[in-house]
Amino acid sequence: METTTRAGIERGTFDGESTWVLNHPDGARLVVAETGATVLSWQAPRDGELVELLDGYASAAELAEQDGYRNAVLVPWSNRLRGGRYSFGGAEHTVATDRNGEALHGLLTAARFSRAQVSVRDSDLAVRLVASVAPEQYPGYPFSLDVAVSYALGVGSEGESRLGVEVTVTNTGETPAPVALGWHPYLRLPGHATIDDLEVVVPARSRVLTDDAKLPLAGDAALAGVASPVQLPLARTSLDHAFTDLVPDDDGVVATVLRSPRTGESLTVEQDPFEARVVHLFTGDALHRDPRASLAVEPCGFMADAFNRADVAEALVLAPGAQRQLVSDIVYRRS
Repeated sequence: METTTRAGIERGTFDGESTWVLNHPDGARLVVAETGATVLSWQAPRDGELVELLDGYASAAELAEQDGYRNAVLVPWSNRLRGGRYSFGGAEHTVATDRNGEALHGLLTAARFSRAQVSVRDSDLAVRLVASVAPEQYPGYPFSLDVAVSYALGVGSEGESRLGVEVTVTNTGETPAPVALGWHPYLRLPGHATIDDLEVVVPARSRVLTDDAKLPLAGDAALAGVASPVQLPLARTSLDHAFTDLVPDDDGVVATVLRSPRTGESLTVEQDPFEARVVHLFTGDALHRDPRASLAVEPCGFMADAFNRADVAEALVLAPGAQRQLVSDIVYRRS
């Protein structure tokens, strides 16, 4: 990646792709592609050097292929949409599917986002990227949306490094639209080539049960009670599972923690339990490059195939002029 290194917000390039680069005064660095508003790299200072905390795409070809949807912004749905089909407002709709017949993670992972704003606020550096969805732009989704994605680099009160993301969608059309948001970050801890020595803790009371197509079962059959918090050692564990009925901490946020028992370091994904009702974990076993080098911890507004679920039909509706947000932070604690 070709970039500048002085503190501030600059333009950069990544294998020919345009990027925005945030260089925090404490040394942290964030690289965001205009394609999909996708984070390519988040580095933070540790023992005098920068360490990588997200497992992003390594080339423009990978970014175009979208294998694993590394660090992708998921709009207007997250995870799977059964056969690319859904009904809304009394009409049947069919969106494009991939070579496996799946409609994964929305419409904007390959969209070009433009920069709307950069800001320096207190100790934070932030960049805001925008895109839109027009009724004829994506077959099967005849609705109008404005989409804004903001990323902020900051430092916590105890010196921890923080990356904040805020996805805001506004219905700019004259009819209601179905909207479910998500984010797909892949977390990696320094000093660990794989996730096999790590553990993850999820403050959830239910696990989502799925069929052979990895789609949730109908109605209440999709939920299986679990003891909270769920603590999972990742050695010899393969996950592509969602959890819900999330339990907030004393600060009112849901904190899913990826931790190294050996070093004591951790990455915590924080999400609002009212905006993001689900957290999905994926161990990346099927990734084309570096399987199991990182853990996807995905805050999502709803479970997979939400557009086809009667139990969230009303909650999905975004009225004309209304907004929906997904706000999440990742916190890196060195020990």
